[in-house]
Amino acid sequence: MERDFRSSPQFEAMRAFYGSLVGAPGHVYGGRSLCGHADARHFHFLGQSFEKAIEDGASNRLYRIARGGGAIERLDDREIRQIRLSPDGQVLAFACQGDDSEADTIAIRSDEKVLATATVRGRIEQIDWSPDGTKLLVVVAGTAADLAGIHGGYAQKTKAETAAWLPEVRLGEGDDLWRTIWIWDLDGAPRQLTRPPLNIWEASWCGTASIAALVSDDHSEGSWYEARLALVDASSGIARTVHVPADQIGVVRGAPDGSRVAFIQAFCSDRGLVSGLLSILDVGTGTLATPDTLGVDVTSLEWRSATVIHFAGAHGHETVTGDFSLEGSTAARHWASRELTNGEWVPTSYPIGETGSLFIAESWSRAPFLAQETDGAIVELLSLAAPSAGAAMASCGVVEPVEWLAPDGLEIQGWLCRPAGVDGPTPLLVDVHGGPVSAHRNRWLGRSRAAAILASRGWTILFPNPRGSTGRGDAFARAVKDDMGGADTLDILSGVDALIARGMIDAGRVAVTGTSYGGFMSAWLPTQSDRFAAAIPISPVGDWYSQHRTSQIPEFDAIMLAGSPWSAGGQYFSRSPAFFKHKKAVPTLIMAGGIDKSTPPGQAEECHFAALRSGAPSTLLIYPRAGHSLRSYPEYIDSAARILWWLEKHVASNGATTAKGDKQ
Repeated sequence: MERDFRSSPQFEAMRAFYGSLVGAPGHVYGGRSLCGHADARHFHFLGQSFEKAIEDGASNRLYRIARGGGAIERLDDREIRQIRLSPDGQVLAFACQGDDSEADTIAIRSDEKVLATATVRGRIEQIDWSPDGTKLLVVVAGTAADLAGIHGGYAQKTKAETAAWLPEVRLGEGDDLWRTIWIWDLDGAPRQLTRPPLNIWEASWCGTASIAALVSDDHSEGSWYEARLALVDASSGIARTVHVPADQIGVVRGAPDGSRVAFIQAFCSDRGLVSGLLSILDVGTGTLATPDTLGVDVTSLEWRSATVIHFAGAHGHETVTGDFSLEGSTAARHWASRELTNGEWVPTSYPIGETGSLFIAESWSRAPFLAQETDGAIVELLSLAAPSAGAAMASCGVVEPVEWLAPDGLEIQGWLCRPAGVDGPTPLLVDVHGGPVSAHRNRWLGRSRAAAILASRGWTILFPNPRGSTGRGDAFARAVKDDMGGADTLDILSGVDALIARGMIDAGRVAVTGTSYGGFMSAWLPTQSDRFAAAIPISPVGDWYSQHRTSQIPEFDAIMLAGSPWSAGGQYFSRSPAFFKHKKAVPTLIMAGGIDKSTPPGQAEECHFAALRSGAPSTLLIYPRAGHSLRSYPEYIDSAARILWWLEKHVASNGATTAKGDKQ
């Protein structure tokens, strides 16, 4: 496989395919953070587009649309981080990348113009209005703070001002590593409210005098796993711990009147992917309630009013939105669908009016669109589909829910993409999600790395949700704790066996891929089964001992594996793919990011070594400027093209032929 793959037919095919999905430069093909107010003239959102060539990567810009629909209007040409609508819906706050690479800008604007701006040193990760609309809180990550795995899993870099050969110095200390709260009263400069050694992961106003915050006493990414809920005095910055969770919490939202704090409590594997129990803390009494949300694993929260909490989440194959009323202590579903989902990383919805909501919806075969939900029905405000997307998507198969039984009788769910017009056995790609506490959903095919184009070429794709996945309740997610690589392995293998038994799959042409936890599984499964004809681990873990000592999140493996990284034996040995040879020689393509701190590139090297010693063809690719899961461009396109090449060579024709014009 050549280092420069850009002249290959696979790269050209991927570039053309994704180019059709995202449209011409400047076309808004996706979005997040759709918000609005019942009395406002416009809805606002962050639109995603490729401003230049697709290799240059996507941008986020601020847009608005008239509340009745119609054309969208760009409001700012800068890279936008966050947006937040004022409580009365009259002004919008937004945070954007500043002119200085080490500072961000926060601004407020009315319908007509920008009213005020301010600058803070660092990266703005969250903004929130005080309930009276007079000031903003801003959560700022220091210029050298680590990013979460879903955002690349690397350390932000400060501006180089010295000779390139000088070493990087890591002290593990410094104010630029911490996350802090700043307060801006919309006049003058923001003031820093909190300081090290208090680290702020999330924050939300709780009344006008206090701030509910998720905090830790260390800045390291792994300390998030042990973070606690605190109330921070909005004048002094003094923090008082009000809840120490058994597992993890996130999506902290203080009530407008300051009486309660709502948040999600769950067993989690990734910061930013919190899915579980709605939890409500009474600030006055300290009482914590975890009310029933009708079986929904909650992923987003907003206070609709002082007594109603709007939520979104997953229940099995369904994406669900609803409300919880404090007055009646009851939850009600408003909208649920298998055919559509919403939200970028997890189901997400924004309340509007007394019962409605706004979100960006999508499905495998339907490009993202802005949607308004009222009484359980949704209206499309604007489709974000590129003019050429429909034709490109038409041949990429259809996705449907699928179920099977694990060896212990537990029902396992997932999603299955079958190529159009095919009834008999096909090659199969098993695409394992990250996490493991996450889930595949019925997401737009444009978010898949190579699955959609493989489906257009006659492949079936299985997106399994083994135990450990979200949407099936706390016990199902927690089942992976102290057993990662155990029963979840059998869940995936039994799904493959079920599809073979149903006559859908050619048993000799099965491949596996995935990123992060999916990368670990892609390296692990060939050591446990002879079912696979090829494996493509991306950002994998090969050796849990060295992973614990080199990753930014050693706390992750400590909660997922039984045993200790400080002693021999146990699961740190028995669940490390690099310590085992393949059941058979499995052609293995391994890819990783050179600046990834979640699963450092040395893990990919160990997987490569083990694959070679198993007698298999193995190729290792380290992208020097990429982070976790290779989500940046052009690495995303390049990695997808190489997946296509690898599978066409080693699986599609049982390894008998090589795609025309390709070289190894």
